[in-house]
Amino acid sequence: MRLALPAMLLFAYGTLQDADVLAAVLGRAVDIAALQSASAPDFKAVAYPGRVYPALVACPSAAAPGLLIGGLNRLDMAVLDAFEGDEYRRAGIPILLDEQIIHAQAYLPAIPIHANAPARSLLRWLANHKPRVIAAETGMARSLRERLSALQPDKP
Repeated sequence: MRLALPAMLLFAYGTLQDADVLAAVLGRAVDIAALQSASAPDFKAVAYPGRVYPALVACPSAAAPGLLIGGLNRLDMAVLDAFEGDEYRRAGIPILLDEQIIHAQAYLPAIPIHANAPARSLLRWLANHKPRVIAAETGMARSLRERLSALQPDKP
């Protein structure tokens, strides 16, 4: 008998907070209203150099706002890892949720980025970049999910 692995928690501070992007990556509709608002204490979302999306960097006394995404399985995490690519590494960080510190996974930049880099927010990406990139991101996510689901065993 196999034990079910616990679902993973992911702190999203950038484009994964967008319902369209998250649904495209996970391959299912996502009710953003059901996700929990949270923040990453001592972190800040800044511009990833040369990119239209943010990076989460250590910054004492700051707090990066975001959403806590729960109920993620191994395939979800594999697709998310592939979607984020070599520019990010997934790591556990402390998250403030309902005045309690918990630990969740988050995507941190694979390169050093200074906390003094320009701040970046989801609202800026939505206004300036989403209309141009959503179709390409949706297609890439679908391809990754199909490829990775073929490699996953039938049961968790």
